[in-house]
Amino acid sequence: MKTYIMLGVLLFSPIVVFAQTQPSSPAGMSISQVYALVQYLVPLMVSIAVLLFLWGIVKFIANIGNEEARKAGKELMIWGMVAIFVMVSFWGIIGYVQQSLGLIGQPVITGSAPVVSNPIPIVTQ
Repeated sequence: MKTYIMLGVLLFSPIVVFAQTQPSSPAGMSISQVYALVQYLVPLMVSIAVLLFLWGIVKFIANIGNEEARKAGKELMIWGMVAIFVMVSFWGIIGYVQQSLGLIGQPVITGSAPVVSNPIPIVTQ
């Protein structure tokens, strides 16, 4: 387990280090691509949770005589409601924090990166 954590840290450390680079760099492009992917995944996941809830309602109503199937439908409805509640709650909390801190629509202004000159002279023969 420690090996996987260390491997993950080593693989993602360049992304963290270059997190505030301009979008033209490879790290900036990968971060913007992840952001775009998340923008499409969140509504998709909420839609799947709503469909799960609706499928639970259909199973609950369609199997009036079968108590096992009704129980399965009820569980689907409960888990669908829990998923919807959790996702919408996190979405709201993140939006509130963004508005409170003034992070919505504000561009990130970065200065130029510090440059370190080579302290060891290169000797050529």
